[in-house]
Amino acid sequence: MPTERSTNEVEALKKAFEGSPLVITAQYKGLKMVQINGLRNALRPTKSKFRVVKNTLAGIAADQAGRPAIREVMGGQVAIVTSQGDPASAAKALVNYLQTSRMELKLQGGVLDSQILTVARIEELAKLPGREQLLARVLGQMSAPTVGLVTVLSGPVRALAIALGRVVEQRGAEQSADAPAAAPASA
Repeated sequence: MPTERSTNEVEALKKAFEGSPLVITAQYKGLKMVQINGLRNALRPTKSKFRVVKNTLAGIAADQAGRPAIREVMGGQVAIVTSQGDPASAAKALVNYLQTSRMELKLQGGVLDSQILTVARIEELAKLPGREQLLARVLGQMSAPTVGLVTVLSGPVRALAIALGRVVEQRGAEQSADAPAAAPASA
């Protein structure tokens, strides 16, 4: 009979799996608590969490969440990373932290929605720009034709303004040359 603690853990994992488009599994054997806390802090800005789990409970939660593919990327002493935000940002934060800290965390694989990811695919995902960067690129591409149109349409107006300015300068110079010299003042 399952304990209340196990039941609560399965329920928490089920909610995490249901709300996370990206789940990454890793073997955490040999890590110190300081390293784990550092990783958690690095993942926090991306709305991602790192937690050590029991395989049996994680497998039950994956089945209950309708994500049995998670079982396929678990083995050994497992820790999981779940992302509530942008999957690319979470993968990037994880991979960057592992590279900079030289942490001995061995990635096993991941699941993006229902697609199983190898370690190489997780690293490729980490190289993708984040959601905000992609949106900025799309908006830039969308605004480029508008900016071009404004530039083209303002060209004739700008040319007319320059031509009129030169005419005014030229007439002002002609009037200065035609004006009689001022008489010297007598003392």
